[in-house]
Amino acid sequence: METDKTTITNDERDLLKRLLIAHADLQMALSAITFLGEELDPEAKYSTIELRRFKCFETTFIVSYGRAFTKSKGSRHDQLSLRGIGVKLTAKERALHELIVNLRQKAYAHSDESFAHVRMDVTHMDIPGGTFAFPHLQFDHGLEFGELFKRIATMELTHKIIHGLAKTIRGLAEKLPESSVYVRPSSAPIEVDYREMLAEGASLTVIGTPVSPDV
Repeated sequence: METDKTTITNDERDLLKRLLIAHADLQMALSAITFLGEELDPEAKYSTIELRRFKCFETTFIVSYGRAFTKSKGSRHDQLSLRGIGVKLTAKERALHELIVNLRQKAYAHSDESFAHVRMDVTHMDIPGGTFAFPHLQFDHGLEFGELFKRIATMELTHKIIHGLAKTIRGLAEKLPESSVYVRPSSAPIEVDYREMLAEGASLTVIGTPVSPDV
């Protein structure tokens, strides 16, 4: 995106803020999928808990990547435009990009039943007074980006978009009269005394037999 070196407009300033946020999201995404590749041995056998740890990296990647391309409330620059930052994707890159964004929308940031993969098996035990049910819950711990070449292609795609972002940000930065831009949270979280919260929880009596996760 070409810019002249006149004073930045209010609309361009809003765009710049959105690009800075998108850049932060995509850097987080790139780090997460890089960490996944560094930790994952495709030849190894992993326990459910270990696979869940890898899933945490993958979830962070997909959510962070998709966040840059998801509509949000605010200015008209509510999501990143690839055309706006001069990034042209090939057909295969476009398909990969859409896969990631759809995964974010349907399976990782939201629980869409059409993408869900869970199972419950119930064992019934006869006890005095009736039957007691033991539910056994199972979840899909498979990795969408466990395959090496798919992961490398995804990293290259993310690098390509980050490069376009950086180039566009640099062009807008040249028009800034000030030396810095700071985007700060518009609302603060509610202050909670967590020690008091834990103390209250410890005093509760658990009734029945809960279904406990592995971790």
